[in-house]
Amino acid sequence: MGHPTWWSAIDSLNLGTSFRMDLEQLSRRPVSDHDPSKGNMAFLVAQGIVQKAVNLLPFFQHLIVKCGDQGIIVVMRISPKDALTSVWAHKRSNSLERYIVAHGNSKEITFIQHFPSLPIETISNVTGAGDSFVGALLACLAHDSSAMYDPRSLQNVVAIAQRAAILTLQSHSAVSPLVSRIDAP
Repeated sequence: MGHPTWWSAIDSLNLGTSFRMDLEQLSRRPVSDHDPSKGNMAFLVAQGIVQKAVNLLPFFQHLIVKCGDQGIIVVMRISPKDALTSVWAHKRSNSLERYIVAHGNSKEITFIQHFPSLPIETISNVTGAGDSFVGALLACLAHDSSAMYDPRSLQNVVAIAQRAAILTLQSHSAVSPLVSRIDAP
């Protein structure tokens, strides 16, 4: 990460004072609007999750970080040559909607969004839940590769992947046989 190319890529994201203020505001939001016992999203900064993900953006365009019962973090670098950038070009950060949008020096967009975990009543087995999440996510993206670039589609993709993980958590199998029956929300 000490390479000049890495620093140039990070610098072009233009993640200055405004980004830090947006991140601080987001970190004060509750992890779950339905379960205050889960605390707030300060873990994003305290555990360095956002900082580490941003450091990887020069190498990976999209990162999805599973945070257990604290939800999912999506971190993306959307290049100006991407035809679908226009969806995000006019957006501004919105902590109530749990996302941050930063506009870079060369019209590159950095996008961070938190998706709360879905409620789950019982857990039978944790084996395979992450695999079910990733498998469902990849299946959705294989079906629609532009889903990451549209706010509603992104929300649907994450919800489908979370439901797949929940089905596996509630199953005694490594992957729940019900995963193949998940419909879009």
